[in-house]
Amino acid sequence: MSAQASSPAEPAEPAEHPELPRARTAARVIGLYIPLGLVVTEVMVFLLWLPRLPDEVAVHWNGAGVADGFASPILSLVMFPLSGLIIASLFFTTKVFDLQAKLSPSRGRDVWGPINRILPAIILSSAVGIFLLGMITTWLQLDLADGRDLAPNAAAMIVPWAIAVPVGALAYFAQPKLVVRADVAADRGEPLELARQERVAWLGTVAASKPYLWVMASALVVVVASLIFSLSLRPLSLAVLVVNIAALVLVLVLTVTGLRFNVRIDERGFEARSFIGWPVVRATAANVADVAVGDVDPFGEFGGWGLRLSVDGKVGIVMRRGEGLRIERRTGRPIVVTLDDADTAAAALATAAQSAHTQHTQQTQNPGDHHES
Repeated sequence: MSAQASSPAEPAEPAEHPELPRARTAARVIGLYIPLGLVVTEVMVFLLWLPRLPDEVAVHWNGAGVADGFASPILSLVMFPLSGLIIASLFFTTKVFDLQAKLSPSRGRDVWGPINRILPAIILSSAVGIFLLGMITTWLQLDLADGRDLAPNAAAMIVPWAIAVPVGALAYFAQPKLVVRADVAADRGEPLELARQERVAWLGTVAASKPYLWVMASALVVVVASLIFSLSLRPLSLAVLVVNIAALVLVLVLTVTGLRFNVRIDERGFEARSFIGWPVVRATAANVADVAVGDVDPFGEFGGWGLRLSVDGKVGIVMRRGEGLRIERRTGRPIVVTLDDADTAAAALATAAQSAHTQHTQQTQNPGDHHES
């Protein structure tokens, strides 16, 4: 009898967290199904109300609750549901990143954290606010001869968001409090052996990735559309115009500053500076406690791309998934940067940190030596 050769068993995939399916379902119901249901309800009600609306309805109010912008009721029929659909579509951003994660060979298992609870809650809160705003302001204009006859009503602007904000908070806490971290090993940066007169230096760049450009381009489209809409209102609202211009300037500044960061590592430590000179992220060599190279998940850790601050306090310059530099500081927030050739950068920074630490130790042990000529 001949023995059949057996092939070596493949390593088993990490088991999925038992609470993860329930967390996904809760996020899907809160961030997608309910917002879409509100959109469908709003369209049906608007269609029933359309014959009872005046030829021109109020579509914008100032801070005192006085209608100051008017348009065809068809605009309301399109504007509020379309806004709700845009809000609901944000849920699918998480699905794109989950797919990217599954296709990544370096990912041990799915990542789930606070951002996966926050995003559906924000979506639902925004959807509820838009739904109530559309319903209340349209209901107030039923059977009016002209939208300009609408009495001032500040409560119509306040009540929708006074309800929407608590709804978002409840939606956040209604989801399972679950944190699933990626099983990714981080390799510590090992210092280089340098001769006495040698110095360490490393230069690199962090360039904008396609996801970052897509997100910022989408934000620009939204703020430009909002600006155009504000310009079309009659009479023109100066306050609304100023807010829209400020939003456009903010998005432009964020887009431009994040296009490229120049990274320098030398005996002074780590510095990442936007190509226009600001903003700057630094870690002095003496303040570096540890340096490592590991996989970085921008959405899972930071909720997006660019210069970010994570829920757990990390500062990130993250433009893509994949290899990145992780810097632990003795004082201050940890820094995470997506870099090509991160191993060499980590070795350079570890060398600078070791040199700074050695120099500090020598000065502490011999405080008078550095005063001698």
